[in-house]
Amino acid sequence: MSAARSRPVLRDARSVRGLVALAVALVVAVTVVLVVVTGASRSRAEAAVADGTAIALAPVVAAWPDGYAVTGTKSEPLYVEHITSTRTGDRYALTIEVVAQGDTPLGVQRSAVQLGDDGAVQWIDGCTKPAAQCSDDPGLRGFLSQAALLGALERGVLPADATGVARTLHGHPVVCVSDRALHPADPPVVEGLDPCFSISTGALLGHWSTPSAAFVGPTLAEGLVDEAR
Repeated sequence: MSAARSRPVLRDARSVRGLVALAVALVVAVTVVLVVVTGASRSRAEAAVADGTAIALAPVVAAWPDGYAVTGTKSEPLYVEHITSTRTGDRYALTIEVVAQGDTPLGVQRSAVQLGDDGAVQWIDGCTKPAAQCSDDPGLRGFLSQAALLGALERGVLPADATGVARTLHGHPVVCVSDRALHPADPPVVEGLDPCFSISTGALLGHWSTPSAAFVGPTLAEGLVDEAR
């Protein structure tokens, strides 16, 4: 083949290489933009749920599943509580196995409540309160408290525009709700101890003490498992 005939082929090859280089450059540029935008979006999202930030309850509650399973422990000086908390639809159940030092079993506590369509919380198992409260307990506290929160929203005790405070418990994002707002007619046993619910499942994972600025009281230890089901 003559040199005259080879030149167009050479020019075509250079053109193809140029187009390939341009395409690669465009891909790199788009990737960089996406990384920057995604990073900025994550930063804004993280800032929006930073600990101590007030957040609306309604969208959080609306995203909760109809079931969860939580397992964890709560340690005391002389014993450890092995806690299993579950929700299946409108039924909430709690099992606490108490084990003393040296792995000696001390007993098992079981309780369960049912949330009615009208927001009433009825004890099914383990109620130690007067009969009237067992049939409708608006003052329910503890690890079954998601039923109390949903019941309070249904009854209008908590308004539709109610807010909570975002916090993080052992790596789990939670929203803490004022105990006084949740139970206005039932004074708290410990002042300033607010229930904190999992952002992902709604299960109660612990309690935040405003006076102590820390998670205390009925709060699961590190290593807890919080799963939707």
